Amino acid sequence: MISFRRLLRGLCLCAGGLCLLLFLTYLFIPAGRINTFISQYLAGQGLTLAPDARKTLLPGVSWTNALLSSEQGGLVHFDRLWVRLRLLPLLTGRIVAGASAQLAGGRLDLLAGVTGRDVLSLHADGISLAGVPFFKSVLGARAGGSLWSEGHITGSAQGMNGQLKLELRQLELSGVKLGAFALPDVSNLRSQGMVRISNGRGRLESFTLQGDGIYMRLSGEIPAGATALNAPLNLTLEIMPKAEFMEKQKLVFMLLTKFMASPGVYRVPIRGTLLKPEIL
Repeated sequence: MISFRRLLRGLCLCAGGLCLLLFLTYLFIPAGRINTFISQYLAGQGLTLAPDARKTLLPGVSWTNALLSSEQGGLVHFDRLWVRLRLLPLLTGRIVAGASAQLAGGRLDLLAGVTGRDVLSLHADGISLAGVPFFKSVLGARAGGSLWSEGHITGSAQGMNGQLKLELRQLELSGVKLGAFALPDVSNLRSQGMVRISNGRGRLESFTLQGDGIYMRLSGEIPAGATALNAPLNLTLEIMPKAEFMEKQKLVFMLLTKFMASPGVYRVPIRGTLLKPEIL
């Protein structure tokens, strides 16, 4: 009968051998081939990332001063970005990639499970919206405030399930234009909400934005998964301004009159995609 100690030693040797094999395989893969794979994958989503990545000592790649872009322009600028294969989960037969980024004065950390039940764990804090190009390139807007988010998503036979909590502190937005319609300029908003994913379908649940003279609520279906950026949106933005707020921006609300559901309440449908949202 094999002793427990001998069995444990055998498992450790197998795990160590697997890690060594992965490291040697990674060591001899040219950086150009890795960058070609990354470029082809992003191109399928209509995205580019420049400059090219560099290989790190441990299995992984890193970028310095990198810009993720779409055809509209820059979306996210990373001061530093790392993506690495996590070695410890290999001991339990799981493949997990970890990513960390320094961007817009804050930090983003996530774990993505290639195999196993855990699909994604995310934590972000201190990200300044003013340093995120997405707002200018996609929304044509000037933004301010900071982002905090955390969440966990698991996978099952029916699809992904989980939630992502969102909080925007001292949110400011001006010049937002979605298609032919503009939204009112707002400042110093308190904002929080949640994205809930159930059986692979995403829903933004009552993301509230509240400030002096105005209350807004954004909710509805949002795409989830690998094609989320180009999948259709189905959101509704409820805008409930006070009279003095409306008076200051009367032209904006005049154009939104067709979306008035009742006196002082506007229900604005937002369609299109995450990279090209529109008010229809």
